[in-house]
Amino acid sequence: MVNVAGRSRGCATCRKRRVKCDQSLPECLRCLGMGIKCPGARTEAFFVHTVVPNASLRDSSSAALTCIKTKSPHTMMMHPSHLPALQPARADAFDQLFVSHFIDAFFGSARPSLPVPNGPSKIWLHELPDFLASPCPSPVQYSIRAASMLSYGTVTGDVSIKTEACRWYMRALQSLRHLLSLDDLGSSLYSPESTVCAAVMLIHFETSAGTSPKAWLPHVNGAASLLEARGPERCRDGFMHQIFRHLRLQTFVAAMADNRLHPFASPQWRTIPFESHPKLIFDNLVDVLFAVLRCLSTANHLISSDADNTRGLQTELGNLIQDARLQIHEWRSEAIFYVSLEDQSLSVTETEEDVATSLDPRHFMLPYTDIPSVALVSLYDAANIIVLRLLHLVSPTASLYDARIQQHTQSILSAHEMISEKSSSEPGRGSIMMVQQLKIAALWSSSSQQRAAAVKMLQGFRKGGFAGISAPSHEYFADVAAYILRKYAVEGT
Repeated sequence: MVNVAGRSRGCATCRKRRVKCDQSLPECLRCLGMGIKCPGARTEAFFVHTVVPNASLRDSSSAALTCIKTKSPHTMMMHPSHLPALQPARADAFDQLFVSHFIDAFFGSARPSLPVPNGPSKIWLHELPDFLASPCPSPVQYSIRAASMLSYGTVTGDVSIKTEACRWYMRALQSLRHLLSLDDLGSSLYSPESTVCAAVMLIHFETSAGTSPKAWLPHVNGAASLLEARGPERCRDGFMHQIFRHLRLQTFVAAMADNRLHPFASPQWRTIPFESHPKLIFDNLVDVLFAVLRCLSTANHLISSDADNTRGLQTELGNLIQDARLQIHEWRSEAIFYVSLEDQSLSVTETEEDVATSLDPRHFMLPYTDIPSVALVSLYDAANIIVLRLLHLVSPTASLYDARIQQHTQSILSAHEMISEKSSSEPGRGSIMMVQQLKIAALWSSSSQQRAAAVKMLQGFRKGGFAGISAPSHEYFADVAAYILRKYAVEGT
């Protein structure tokens, strides 16, 4: 009898040996670890044909997906078995369905048109089907299945698919950890591209699933470490370049959560990977954010330094702020040609000195009309808020910017409301697009009312990888923000 209640769903090998099977597909981890052939766990009709002519055909079908290790650990090779003349497995079709949905839904309504002017002809997402089509099970296959199944199961509301996605996630974790523990031997088994891709897909699983608080952060740091080990030269072309561009913003977010300066903020990582493919407007915005991160790192040292080091750190911070403001102004000038503008009176001719203390929004604000422009402009607003607040640590005229800070903060709050309305049919898109900007507004605005409004908005994210981010913490250099609030209070807010 097949799939009778109470019968074990473990693979035939584990059932014969009377040991617990983890029911992995296409092979269980216990069999993989012992290097023996595994026919695969019993599954529901969702993945396999419900009618199988005989057991030998089922075994030979699963054997086609089996990777066999040679006995010598020094000559470990991966050999795909010969494929039998059978119909393609339905699991492959569902894999492609899930991945196609994941790629299609990744940007939602913020999908950029391809090819991007002056950009690559394709992005890293387009490589996922090739990774999944590998004849040998690998961490990247497991992680792609986990993230794509979770995305599909979330949209369709199918609990069984989401449950299976969690099982694939655990297999991906175990398999990737084992691979990384092999050091040089592990590098010879799988390409660095597939290993980095596996870590990145785990990030996307966790930002949606939130299996534990901040579970996505270790995956970001792990993926970034894999790229660091390869060096910036290896990130100039191909998939490594694509995934590096994708990962940069996430490493900024992770660095803000850890209150640290990330290596990707260094000059070599900001230049060498872009020698073959020039930066786009988004890449330049990430450069602005890394400039802000350098300011925050120095400010963090300043507020905890002794009197002997204060003057030197103030000078250093002043120079970093000046550099960051220049980059922000240059990015605004570039963005005017990309963002759809309703007010054509916006000008790019004014210098930073001319508009430094102006309260005219035309001199420093950028409008947004759709989700792509919301994503860019709200990050631009967040950068302005932090840099202008940090001026209190180095300039006696910093209070002149308080009104401007509040305008940038209001832009973020309004952006959240707009994106929530437009992404109501796309679960989770609002949190992914706006949660970092709201966190900055909640900590760094000069207005107590605006900070409270941002906190209230953050409290709406009770599920997924960003759950609990509104809780008080020391993240996002909150100690520096609190120090400025105490010493340079703004009246009437």
